[in-house]
Amino acid sequence: MRKVLMAVLNTLALGFALAASQNALANDFADVKEAKTVWDITTGDEKIFTDRIGLIKLTAEMLTKRGIKPEFVLMIHGPAAKFVTKSVEGTKFQKETIASMHKIQSMMSDIKDNGAKIDVCSIALHRGEIKNENVMPFAVIEDNVWENTIILQNKGYAYMPVF
Repeated sequence: MRKVLMAVLNTLALGFALAASQNALANDFADVKEAKTVWDITTGDEKIFTDRIGLIKLTAEMLTKRGIKPEFVLMIHGPAAKFVTKSVEGTKFQKETIASMHKIQSMMSDIKDNGAKIDVCSIALHRGEIKNENVMPFAVIEDNVWENTIILQNKGYAYMPVF
């Protein structure tokens, strides 16, 4: 009988703890008007990149539904730079086939149209042998996105590594 009683009490305690954590989560959003975030995106893996861009887009939509304005800046550098090209022909990535390129760029364009800024690093472009005129119009070429990331963090932007 004592074991049954202890099991019931433990179950009740767990239930109360879960309920309290759900309330805390709901309260975490109280009085938040904007969510300033810098996304540090370096992955050159097509599937991972597509997934993460989709999650960033979903996150912006979910915050908006909560009445929170997403202030997102996507920092594209490293191998991820290939995903903002008009064509990989003539670049370091020309031997790669990117089957989801149109989908990826459509999602990034949607994210930008909904208020996000998409920056691509000129250092990554140079290292990837990507000419400036080969960059999609939704992306802004910046000298060094690490520099921008530092400044944005100093302005209160949350840092989200994407790999």
